[in-house]
Amino acid sequence: MKARNKWFSFGVAFLATMLALILVFQASDHITTELAVNTSEHFPVIILDAGHGGEDGGAVGVNGVQEKDLNLSLTQQLAMLLRLEGYTVVETRNDDRLLYSADTPKGHKKRSDLVNRLAYTTQYPNSIFISIHMNTFPDVDCEGVQVWYSQNDAASKEWAEAIQSHIRQELQPSNNRKIKAATSSIYLLRHAQTPAILIECGFLSTPAECERLCDPLYRMQLAAVFFAAISEKTPLSSCK
Repeated sequence: MKARNKWFSFGVAFLATMLALILVFQASDHITTELAVNTSEHFPVIILDAGHGGEDGGAVGVNGVQEKDLNLSLTQQLAMLLRLEGYTVVETRNDDRLLYSADTPKGHKKRSDLVNRLAYTTQYPNSIFISIHMNTFPDVDCEGVQVWYSQNDAASKEWAEAIQSHIRQELQPSNNRKIKAATSSIYLLRHAQTPAILIECGFLSTPAECERLCDPLYRMQLAAVFFAAISEKTPLSSCK
């Protein structure tokens, strides 16, 4: 296991370096949601959803960092890795905004945002919906990734298990958190009719973990673990 973790850490460092170079030289429109997608029934679309955005900052870390910014950064890192491998990726947002039109009434903006995010699963029915979030809790000792899954599609639980298992194997060996079935309060997972999961990537309320989550290299490690789980669960060779 030590040897495996050593090689995994080396691989993460290599991927982080390559990603940094790519982000420098690639134009920003390379990661827009307007990219043409392969909608073949044998090729699942990976829908990545960076939680919150715009006036909705989400949770606030002990150092003042806003969840929305970390969600977006991590989602873009994961999207880049998946695209480099050849996966078809759609992002619900790739900038700092909520998804509602200019004429949306003030009291309806959040609901409109959630409806518009969910609409991607209708547009791409052969897909997996992955929503990226950060956690918070009054107990400052809480830490670790935890995955929620939709109860509307049996495959959602399998996807959640794959992510949680890889986190435990590759990055957080002491993480004993179990995957959880989404409650009715998680709108996206309650209404999604495709496989859908929500990943809480760590606790911004815990000083040590908040510091890690603010580190781009650590977020790259998280992205690499998520990428490994996705590529194992849906290898490209089986999609052709």
